[in-house]
Amino acid sequence: MFTKQFDQIFTKEKLLDAYTKINKTSAGMDDISFMEFEEKLEENITKLHKRLLTSLYTPEPLKQIKIPKEDKKELREIAISSIKDKIVQRVLYDELEPYFEEFFSNKSYAYRKNKSTINAINRVSEFIKKENKNIILKSDIENFFENIDHDILLNLLKKHIRDKKIIELIQLFLKIGAFFKFDYLSHMLGVHQGDILSPLLSNIYLNEMDQFLEKNSISFVRYGDDFIILTKSKDEAIKIKNRLEDFLDSIKLQLNREKTYISDIKKGFSFLGVTFKDKQKFIENERFQKSISKLHSLSKNKKSFNEFVKDINYFLYATKNYYLKIIQNNQKQLNILKKHIQETISQKIYFAKLSKEIKNKKDFKKILKNIKFELLFDDKDETIEFIIALGYERYSNNKNEKGEKKLKKKITKYTKNIAKDSTLHINDFGIALGFSKNKFVIKKYGKIQKSFPLNSIKRIILEGKGYTISSEVIKVATKEGIYIDFIDHNFLPYASLITYKASLSQMIHKQAMILNTKKHIKLASAFLKSKSKNQLNYLKYQNRYHKTLDTHIEKIEKIIPKIKLAKSIDEMMGYEGSISAIYWDGVKTFLDANFEKRVTYKAKDIVNSSLNYGYAILYGTIQKALVKAGLSLNISFLHSLDEQKPTLTFDLIEEFRTYVVDKTIFAMINKDEKITLNKEGLLTKESRYLISKNVKERLGSYVKWKKSYRQLENIIQIQAYHLAQVVKNPSLKYKSFIGKY
Repeated sequence: MFTKQFDQIFTKEKLLDAYTKINKTSAGMDDISFMEFEEKLEENITKLHKRLLTSLYTPEPLKQIKIPKEDKKELREIAISSIKDKIVQRVLYDELEPYFEEFFSNKSYAYRKNKSTINAINRVSEFIKKENKNIILKSDIENFFENIDHDILLNLLKKHIRDKKIIELIQLFLKIGAFFKFDYLSHMLGVHQGDILSPLLSNIYLNEMDQFLEKNSISFVRYGDDFIILTKSKDEAIKIKNRLEDFLDSIKLQLNREKTYISDIKKGFSFLGVTFKDKQKFIENERFQKSISKLHSLSKNKKSFNEFVKDINYFLYATKNYYLKIIQNNQKQLNILKKHIQETISQKIYFAKLSKEIKNKKDFKKILKNIKFELLFDDKDETIEFIIALGYERYSNNKNEKGEKKLKKKITKYTKNIAKDSTLHINDFGIALGFSKNKFVIKKYGKIQKSFPLNSIKRIILEGKGYTISSEVIKVATKEGIYIDFIDHNFLPYASLITYKASLSQMIHKQAMILNTKKHIKLASAFLKSKSKNQLNYLKYQNRYHKTLDTHIEKIEKIIPKIKLAKSIDEMMGYEGSISAIYWDGVKTFLDANFEKRVTYKAKDIVNSSLNYGYAILYGTIQKALVKAGLSLNISFLHSLDEQKPTLTFDLIEEFRTYVVDKTIFAMINKDEKITLNKEGLLTKESRYLISKNVKERLGSYVKWKKSYRQLENIIQIQAYHLAQVVKNPSLKYKSFIGKY
């Protein structure tokens, strides 16, 4: 039993010692900063000591904040104590932790001295190899820290701690609530995450589960509330699970059903960010990619090259002490890690040469000699030579590209403005569009707002409802070849007035003759391959900067060849669905916005709403191009025929979605352009204008295609003509559009 008395624990000396150990970065609800506390340290410690010994001490309510969890999808609640409360808790922890350590299981690894995740991972390997326990039950406790029962915990403490005053003090820390902004939140269950005492109290509570498993000779490894149980048969694992659930019920806890499963070493399982499969261990991909992303960020900060070397060495030591102990037998992950270390250093060389911080290879070699390559690479000198060559190659390529970029920038500057200004976009209630004196005139409630010369307009977009359009506008648009698109409030195109001649019956016949032939399958395959390759190339483009998409790229590259071999459109669409799922999952990793999944109809989030609106603008451009090429909109090759819908537009738009819209929208979001939603979850008028402006500028921009610069809108028209030629002459091969990012 812990026999020390309250006054033996709380001496001035121990309070002062505790002060030196606590975190000094944040103040609690009393708003007393560490600087203020330290100015009168002796006086404050004496006052605290006196209040403790006279039973006048009471903890302050905590300040609750919320920070993103690792997945950035949910928030974790953190409680911040006052300085004096941190000191008191630190004293309690220092006194009680060595005592309780004697009672803890050696299979528990979290929040304990001389124990780590590596120890826990190695213990799992030991059970598998030495005891041949290849069946595992993986689980954690449902909302463990929030569900610890105070009465049960206090009764456990009473069995060990003789002085009731110590228990009463711990009870105060458990019961005190927290303020979140202006609201006080009472604390009837759980321990405060962020409190110094909480890790110890949580281990004391879950030690009950550990002892239950120990008494029943069950092999397990626990890290916090995350644990695995190892057995020799599935039946045994099921029985243990049932018994464990009954026991946890007795201490008012339960398993997290969503994260509980039974597996074996052949299928593999994950624990503490490490996947065990057969005889191998490797880092879970998400954690591995995050580490690589952090590595690449080292080359982008503004530190000097010498400071960068220190950061790289720190990373290499950390890699040796953690990653190498896990993946030393996994050559694939080891090679990926080495490759990204080389790329990061070569990137820094490129930046240093660009800024003229370091000018020649001799100086680079001298500095690179200070990097501890020997911790990971076999030949230090050879590695240095290779990295310098990579950096210089990047620098050389950049110089060659500068001339082309300047030319493209100059052309794009003018064509973007032309594209933006040539579209008349009406999306405001109460607007009337008329035509007078060779100009389109916009009026609002009878007053002229703006006018546009006839020869400056190529397209009119009418969005939502509440506007009027004169018959003269329609007449002029018909005569001058200006097409009019209608978009509803969900950003879906529902009609177009297109002035070109309807498709000839001969073309309709030729399109229909292709249906259900090999040519039909080839055209469908071409549309899908274009979509998939553009998605793949865009991920590769993003991976140059984020370095988190290697796995996504690898998966898509394996699926794309299967599209060409597919014997039916249904089979192709299955592959397309898989590729799209991987693509959108990859988008999550670099998009600086809350994005769960792709929603195509009635989206209520910024990302999906912006994409849908952008696609609606692109849709009209595609449709116009097809009609101008003389094709029938109702006979398609990839999408199912529907006499009520222009399904051929759905086919051709697949080639351009990523290149025109995705790239534009994601750039806007990551640049933090002001896209907002109203109370109904729809894009605001200002946001729609901004998206429309950017997409129209993108359509008007010049890009390199087939060895020359062409306007994107013209490329779409060329592809429509090309499709028409293939329809007329089925012996021709359709070459779909694949953009360069």
